[in-house]
Amino acid sequence: MESQSQPRLTRKKRIRQYSGRGDIYAWLRAHHGDVFRRRDVEQHPWPALIREMVVDGVRREDGLEPTVKNVARVWERVCRDVAAEAAAAKPKRVPPSRISPEWRPTVVPQRAVAPVQQPAPLAPAVTPSGRKSLVDPNDPPHVQAEMAKIERIFDEDESKRLKLY
Repeated sequence: MESQSQPRLTRKKRIRQYSGRGDIYAWLRAHHGDVFRRRDVEQHPWPALIREMVVDGVRREDGLEPTVKNVARVWERVCRDVAAEAAAAKPKRVPPSRISPEWRPTVVPQRAVAPVQQPAPLAPAVTPSGRKSLVDPNDPPHVQAEMAKIERIFDEDESKRLKLY
């Protein structure tokens, strides 16, 4: 009769419950690294791992002890979920820039520039009738000529002014 207890294959860890998953999933997820390394060494580590699960109080949903088939099937789901989390956590790879990392923009020295003085505003010309002139000296010559014609019409008499509108 063996009085010695077998050494544990895995460190006892705190088990976190996952929504929609059972105790077997939670235990395998908590001990994922240990189980993964163990599977690399042994081809079928499930019986020894199931003994540790039972010692830790892990049961199937129906209250029975886990079987090799249950554990192997849940292990595949755990591996798939862990791989999906790892892929989601990886930052997306940014394509390399074609610009050299040592490149810096050339600094252009600033030249002293004299401030530009705005011309003094021209006093608006006043027509003989005392009204502000429509002709702007800054306009092109053909615009000045047309505005001068319109001014003459305005100055002629009141009746012609009303006909324009």
